[in-house]
Amino acid sequence: MDSSYFAIQLRALEIAGFDASTPDFRVKYPIWAGILVLSLISHNWPMVVYAFQDLSDLTRLTDNLAVVVQGSLGTFKFLVFFVKRRRIGNLIHRLHRLNQKAAEKAPQLEKIERENQLDRYVSKAFRNAAYGVIVASALVPMLLGLLAYVTQGIFRPTTPMEFNFWLDERQARFYWPIYIWGVIGVGAAAWFAIAADTLFSWLVHNVVAQFQILGLLLEKDKGSLHLTQCIHHHRVALELAADLSSIFAEIVFVQYTLSYLQLCMLAFRFSRAGWSAQVPFRASFLFAICIQLSSYCYGGEYLKQQSLAVAQAVFDASDWSQMAPGRRRLWQMMIMRAQKPSKISAYMFDVDLPLLLWVTRTAGSFLALLRTFER
Repeated sequence: MDSSYFAIQLRALEIAGFDASTPDFRVKYPIWAGILVLSLISHNWPMVVYAFQDLSDLTRLTDNLAVVVQGSLGTFKFLVFFVKRRRIGNLIHRLHRLNQKAAEKAPQLEKIERENQLDRYVSKAFRNAAYGVIVASALVPMLLGLLAYVTQGIFRPTTPMEFNFWLDERQARFYWPIYIWGVIGVGAAAWFAIAADTLFSWLVHNVVAQFQILGLLLEKDKGSLHLTQCIHHHRVALELAADLSSIFAEIVFVQYTLSYLQLCMLAFRFSRAGWSAQVPFRASFLFAICIQLSSYCYGGEYLKQQSLAVAQAVFDASDWSQMAPGRRRLWQMMIMRAQKPSKISAYMFDVDLPLLLWVTRTAGSFLALLRTFER
């Protein structure tokens, strides 16, 4: 594998404080990770207070609660990763070992490289969108302040996020600490999301690679040793998929339980006229959230379809008319097992493309409800 293999995830996890180079998946930078979590917590409650100060101002309410939801999700993802760090580390390094073994054969290496290339497309898209949110939160307040200084002669300080902090940001000695802390808070939410979501994408694509390698194995001669090898590899791929689903079950459940509200609140901001320093930040934020939700549903659907494809691969690769009845029944049992797809399950629902459609429809319904309240 080339230098880009697992590079995005390794860097993202390191920024979030984790060491993915060992199976222990330990917290490599505990102080830095603590600062990131503290920045999220310290921003959430002032934003909630600020949002509920005037319930008649729906723009302020939805603007702040959408960011609070993302900050809470970032904190939750970090806590889940911390609690399940050994399981995550074991899954990552188990896939590394399987990939290294498969890379010894050119056709299998091609499958692995293709899936990792697809992962890089997805991971880079979300990573760049998330970094766009950080850049917007950092630059737009400065640019608007400079614009006010040039046109009016007065530097009007604005913060990356609109809320009531316990310090007066209109004073220069307080403005810069609040501004820097606000950018760190946005960065913390983005970095935790990048670490969790790009890792999910990498895991999905590399588990899918194991199902595709199984398809290559099925093309060999149908000896008894080959049958045992195929069944074993199929079982390994199913175990990897089940472990992946178990690790991300809580994250996916919380994320999609709140996602339609988050989309609704962000979309509501752009359904109304008006400009503020928060608009570029909210626009980039909405774009990143759409990519985030789509990547999870795409990954779940992709895993489901590729695991189902094993049944057709077994059927196509077998000469049923020449096969002994006993061996035929064994291959039929493998087909029957493959007809039950591997899924990313979140307790009450499965993560796939129909879920994305449901989230979009529900967000649209809540948006219509908010517009009704506005009137």
